[in-house]
Amino acid sequence: MSTHRVRLDQFTGPLDLLLHLVRRNEMDIFDLDLARITEQYLEIVEREGVRDLAGAYHFLAMAATLVEMKSRLLLPQAPRAEEEEGAAEYADPRALLSRQLAAYQEIQDVTAELERRYNLTGRHWPRQIVERLEAEIVYNLDSVSVYDLMTAFSEVMARPRFHQITIFKEDYDVDEARGWLRARLRGGPVGLTELLMEQPDVFTLIVTFIALLDLIKDEEVAFFRGDAGIMLAPAEADNVL
Repeated sequence: MSTHRVRLDQFTGPLDLLLHLVRRNEMDIFDLDLARITEQYLEIVEREGVRDLAGAYHFLAMAATLVEMKSRLLLPQAPRAEEEEGAAEYADPRALLSRQLAAYQEIQDVTAELERRYNLTGRHWPRQIVERLEAEIVYNLDSVSVYDLMTAFSEVMARPRFHQITIFKEDYDVDEARGWLRARLRGGPVGLTELLMEQPDVFTLIVTFIALLDLIKDEEVAFFRGDAGIMLAPAEADNVL
């Protein structure tokens, strides 16, 4: 495959590049040819170099992960007893990558729909909001459970109330949303769906979700599965800023 027109700065992050390669090779996202996609990914990263180390960090980290995954597939399968004791360690590494790519593909679909709705108001969706959401979901996907957060977010987005065209509170930013989330969670665990449904419009919803991913990445907020679905709560006191 020719990749001479592909540049790292064309992509939001490593999953964006990987999804591009999956589409170019017409692969099934849940049946990846890891050897081929790793070879093509490394070719692009090597050609682009590390002129901007800060900007290339996540691409390089993914390159190392792909090499590790490819190596693990070449190792002998672990005995059944060991698999049961450490399922995460011995699981097919392609499964994790597939779920990450599926979650990222979902966020692309969601942001495209958000942009379409926003443009119906006669204004242009602020691209930096889309890029921030894409980046936050990508860089939180080292935990496969974030796939479940994205699923819950998509389900809330599908509710009729968020299909309405409203006047968005455009001055609402991530810092303000982080403060609101800290205060909201101070009283104890809250269901993710409940919290998202409290948002008055689609713009506030997406900014709040970005802020939530920020807090999870910063280890201020923990999430877990409870009887009522995914629950959110403040992390250990030592981690709270």
